[in-house]
Amino acid sequence: MALPETERQKVDTLLGQLCEQRTITDQVKLYLSIRGNRVVLTESRPLFIDPAVWNEIKVAQFEYNPETGIWTLYWYDRKNRRQPYPTGRNRDTLEKLAREVDFDPTGIFWE
Repeated sequence: MALPETERQKVDTLLGQLCEQRTITDQVKLYLSIRGNRVVLTESRPLFIDPAVWNEIKVAQFEYNPETGIWTLYWYDRKNRRQPYPTGRNRDTLEKLAREVDFDPTGIFWE
């Protein structure tokens, strides 16, 4: 199921700003991919051995439940497996969850 237009606009605004703020053109790029009701935030960096090749790492996934209107936050472990955000604050509005990823109080999103 696709995101409702109002939620899609929030994604473009809130998570788009997060990507812009954390992108450093030749060092780090952040981008979003949307599939159905899931939004994946991905970080890309050049490889140390060959800077012409960029490595991609999934950072976070936001999943929208259209029945409840609530977003759920997930993080990716080192084996690229999706895990529920561990603080108990993983279900809320997109605004609050985007802020949680940006500030990263647990240290699991950003190195």
